[in-house]
Amino acid sequence: MALRHALWFLVALLCGFGLWMIASTTGSMVGRDLNAAVSAKKVLVQAAAMAIGLAGAWVVSVRLGADGLRHPLLVLFALGGTACALLAVLVLGREVNGARRWIDLGPVNLQPAELAKLAVVVGAAWYFAREAEKVRAVWHGVLVPLIGFALLGGLVYATKDLGSVVVMAVVLTAVIAFAGANLWYYLGLVVMVAPLIAWQAAWSVGYRRDRVLSFMDPMHLDGPTAFHLKQSFIAIGSGGVFGVGLGQSSAKLNYLPEHHTDFIFAVVCEEFGMTGGLGLAAAFLALVGVGLAIAWRARDLHHRLLAVGATVVLGFQAFGNMLVATGAVPTKGMTLPFISYGGSSVMVCLVLVGILDAVARAEQEALAADEESGFLRTSQRLGARVRTRKTWHDGEPGHA
Repeated sequence: MALRHALWFLVALLCGFGLWMIASTTGSMVGRDLNAAVSAKKVLVQAAAMAIGLAGAWVVSVRLGADGLRHPLLVLFALGGTACALLAVLVLGREVNGARRWIDLGPVNLQPAELAKLAVVVGAAWYFAREAEKVRAVWHGVLVPLIGFALLGGLVYATKDLGSVVVMAVVLTAVIAFAGANLWYYLGLVVMVAPLIAWQAAWSVGYRRDRVLSFMDPMHLDGPTAFHLKQSFIAIGSGGVFGVGLGQSSAKLNYLPEHHTDFIFAVVCEEFGMTGGLGLAAAFLALVGVGLAIAWRARDLHHRLLAVGATVVLGFQAFGNMLVATGAVPTKGMTLPFISYGGSSVMVCLVLVGILDAVARAEQEALAADEESGFLRTSQRLGARVRTRKTWHDGEPGHA
């Protein structure tokens, strides 16, 4: 129970802070005060997405439960539906900055790549729990999962979303490790194809090559990627220790691109300083700790792999975003969970929290059942002992 309370407390804290930051980054300043004419539309859209995500988390945790997520039809629906959505976005998707990643649904846009992260968690946990006795074999433990990943990851890569492919790959690696498969076979294959992957993913495409070069020396290069990093550094440095105050960021005034999405952490550091940035990182670290604790306590392998997958998505994406904003890794489009503006991202993140809650709930119910079973067994033993003692006394001379 304590873990579930901690989980939802941290999520509520992060979601509330996320709405606060979206109001700040999409508003305007008048003098030193945040204008009342904050972009209410973006805040309301994000709040609506959070409400839908919470409804999805309730369905996953309460209606389906952790055991419901192992049903083959549900797994097939998750994987097949995501694949169909990715195919649809390639044909019907809306193009933004040269990438087709969104399906226009009127008031909202759906990003199928976000659904792919959820599908990998559900699909990988189901597969490795089902093949638990065979995961040490190369075919079942490495090749089959990699073939499935290549099919789904290839569709995501076709939408020009390398960041989501990286997240999916990290999730698959974590699940393979926790499932007990021979990780050396997997890593050996990765090392063999790593040069080709690096060439295709980071060097063969012009804008990705520019990102790598900008990462290596952002202050002496021109171009949009170097400009992103320079403005992010300026924003973080301007915040100092305690920040310039909520709504007082100057980076958001068309200086820092994507200030309410991929680079929102830089604005957090500017407005709340190093203290706020470290506090936000600590909150995500605590969330990862709670997720891993839930996974550690799960006795069912499928439940454990679900919790590991959900935790890795949330943790890797959070710290990946913060590392990009601080220039520690090359620039890559990756939202900050619960904080960045984006309906698809926050909905999927909340559903992943629902998976963690489902696993914690299942373990809690199992412990309650064990306690009740133990109580009944103890009662039966005591009852038998009393009956035996009574029979012995009844048989004694003088009691006839």
